[in-house]
Amino acid sequence: MITIYLDTSLEQLRVYLLKDGKILSKKERKCKNEHSIYTVNYIKDVLDESNLQPNDVDTIMVVNGPGSFTGLRIGISIAKTYGYILKKDVILISSLRQMAISIKNQIAISLIDAKNDNYYMGIYDMFDNEVKVEKFAKKEEVIEKIEKYKDALLISNKNFKIDNYEVNKVELDIEKIVDYYKNETPTNVHKILPNYLKLPQALEDKND
Repeated sequence: MITIYLDTSLEQLRVYLLKDGKILSKKERKCKNEHSIYTVNYIKDVLDESNLQPNDVDTIMVVNGPGSFTGLRIGISIAKTYGYILKKDVILISSLRQMAISIKNQIAISLIDAKNDNYYMGIYDMFDNEVKVEKFAKKEEVIEKIEKYKDALLISNKNFKIDNYEVNKVELDIEKIVDYYKNETPTNVHKILPNYLKLPQALEDKND
């Protein structure tokens, strides 16, 4: 089973190629607002490094949010095009949940800074494989949940503090993430959408 994993949701672009759950090749780059420049070339690079052709891929796994509005659209568009043209399965991955999957089994609060004291927040019980919360939240609600789940590990894509609470950067375990999602039902390519959790401000203003 050949899998391409794509993550254009945040500043760190990730393109991984895996065979039977093991990494064959990868490309990563910090490229804020430049995902469109590198992603397609990186897909070609990882395939070339493993002497594979695009049609050799069985599944595309793509992070569909939450995260950067523009970044998500780029990743989703590439995955949809690849899946449609070559008739490949596309599986969607949560940017919040993949952080929780990457740690040892326990309660995790995954956070992504959405600016202005707002956060994308996911709360996961990895013992029971349960999603307790996945939403856009203001700082006050995040603090409330941190105090409720006192034993939860606070994780994010970078290190920062919320009041007196330390939130620690988690290194994504791509092999573990791909293994976790491998039995998910693929999404019809015509129905694949970014999971913003919150509309960009410009669109919210337009709808008011």
